Amino acid sequence: MFEKEFLEEEERLKREWKELYDRFYKDKEFKAVTDSDIPVKSVYTAKDLEEIGFRPEMPGIYPYTRGIYPVQYQFTPWFNNLVLGYGLPEQTRERMDLLKEMGARGYFGKDAYNLVFDLVAKAGYDPDDPEVTGRVGVAGCHFATQDDFDRLFHDIDLTKVSVVQNICRATLVEIAMYIAYLEKRGIPITKVYGNSMNWLWSFAFLGNVAFPPKSAFKLMAEFIKYCCRNMPQWNHTNITSYYVEESGGNAVQEAGYAISAGIALTEECIRAGLDPDEFLPRFGFQIAQAGDFFEEVAKVRAMRRVWAKVNKERFGCKNPRSLHLRMHSQTSGVTLTAQQPLNNVIRTTLQTLGAVLSGTNSIQTNSYLEALSTPTEESHILALRTQQIILHETNIPNVSDPLAGSYYVEWLTGKVEEEVFGIIKLIDEKGGFRKCWESGWFKDEITKSAYQWREKVASGQKTIVGLNKYVTEKEQKVPVFKYPEIEEEAIRRLKEYKEKRDNKKLEGALKRLKEVAVMVDETWPEHSGELMPAVIDAARAEATLGELQGVLKEVFGWA
Repeated sequence: MFEKEFLEEEERLKREWKELYDRFYKDKEFKAVTDSDIPVKSVYTAKDLEEIGFRPEMPGIYPYTRGIYPVQYQFTPWFNNLVLGYGLPEQTRERMDLLKEMGARGYFGKDAYNLVFDLVAKAGYDPDDPEVTGRVGVAGCHFATQDDFDRLFHDIDLTKVSVVQNICRATLVEIAMYIAYLEKRGIPITKVYGNSMNWLWSFAFLGNVAFPPKSAFKLMAEFIKYCCRNMPQWNHTNITSYYVEESGGNAVQEAGYAISAGIALTEECIRAGLDPDEFLPRFGFQIAQAGDFFEEVAKVRAMRRVWAKVNKERFGCKNPRSLHLRMHSQTSGVTLTAQQPLNNVIRTTLQTLGAVLSGTNSIQTNSYLEALSTPTEESHILALRTQQIILHETNIPNVSDPLAGSYYVEWLTGKVEEEVFGIIKLIDEKGGFRKCWESGWFKDEITKSAYQWREKVASGQKTIVGLNKYVTEKEQKVPVFKYPEIEEEAIRRLKEYKEKRDNKKLEGALKRLKEVAVMVDETWPEHSGELMPAVIDAARAEATLGELQGVLKEVFGWA
């Protein structure tokens, strides 16, 4: 792509540079690798781009390496997608209102919230279950009944806000309850915006109990089918690769495993009778923005390119939106340290900057307290201010994909793409994503990666400031979040909810739900599309989160 004269001039300069190098450093070599162990040179040139077959690209045009829109933040800033949730719904609502007051906004300046539910709800339990004692309202907002939705949203026009609902393994059930709640308020489900996680696939490498692989893909596809046919503005699926890096994997593994998961889910949806162009436009990704600055930027650019190529070449998608990798970037929690926690402000700022330079669509800047506690009001606002300063004071958002053309970034983008396609090919050869999940291959690979990282830190090969170098004896004290004691009140509310409903009607709805669930499971995919309506009917009969999820666990397995 470069003119002959340009390359000849570059060769002349490289010879001159080599003479200078030899004079200064003699035979010393400077070797380095990225955090994914990709060897890198100390200098890159146009010749490196020639060797990877670099081609000119523009934002908004296939294969979308430079972004999915023709212009990026000049049109609309990224979504300040800060995760929030703790205690009872009304306590979470206080934090929602605070962040809104501090200027947190979604696309086009709309109100938007990124709600995370507590550990109890995420696993699909009610607060009175002995299994969850001591965890109600921890690491998220308590949620068990439709009344809890009302405590959160009672005075909000849900057709004008975007709500991310992070409830993990209970996605299908929670949205059924949300639909029943919307109906009570007279809000058409065709008019609501938001995101569901639908990330049952991620338990291929997470250690929690969950639906087994075969059932997980059925349930994810079932949920997608319902949303495609009934909730046209709802983003039904979030391919959260974030937890690959949080579990100890590297950037290349994160990208490769995530896109392989997307491939497996696409194939399952096709088996359920959906056309890829019907559901892929509503897929999104949640991506880690970790410590290796340029590799993380290159990862994001490469993922956009790989996703577009896979969906075009493998699935024959025609709709350009099916090729778009929409993403939410989250700064890396695993890179934050409990030692000298104020250093985490610098880490999250750099990672937020990397996310912006990579052209992400939405950003969660973690609180600097992440290694110690849930965000306090002060640390939450500081995380928001980090994004606002980058947006308003740096002029960085004035240009789309400003790192394009950098010899190193373009070379590394090409290299990460090559590595990611290598992982996809390897997973295909092993029988696909589900087979790899069933065999434990993902956990083995991530465990190896985590061990290698730990060995580097222990040996000093990898420096973590304040952890294994520049350590200080004096403890840096910071105020941490203290959870309110809410478990007793949550259980009291649940009891009251059960007493006021028509339990005979509920019994019939749950019986019908189990019959449909068994049929869908045993005949899959013949009766795909019939489960979600049965869950919604049971939700209309005032079933609780734990009761609905309990039926699915019993039928589809839980281990």
